Amino acid sequence: MNLMGRVVETPMGSTIDSLRGGGYWVCDRDRNCREMPGLWEAEEYLRERERGLTHDSVFRST
Repeated sequence: MNLMGRVVETPMGSTIDSLRGGGYWVCDRDRNCREMPGLWEAEEYLRERERGLTHDSVFRST
C-alpha cells in the first residue's frame, strides 16, 4: 500500500489515509480496510461503519 498521509483518525479508532495516485484507504477500528475513490465516499463509508459498530455494541437482546 502506497499511503501518502493520514487524513483523519476518529475517536473510535477508524482512519482515512490518502493514497499516492488518488483515492483513500479507509480502515475501521477492527482494521477492515477498503479503498475508496473520493474523500466524500470515504467519509460516508466510515460514518456508516462507525454507526453500525456503535449500534451492534449497545443493548443486545438476550
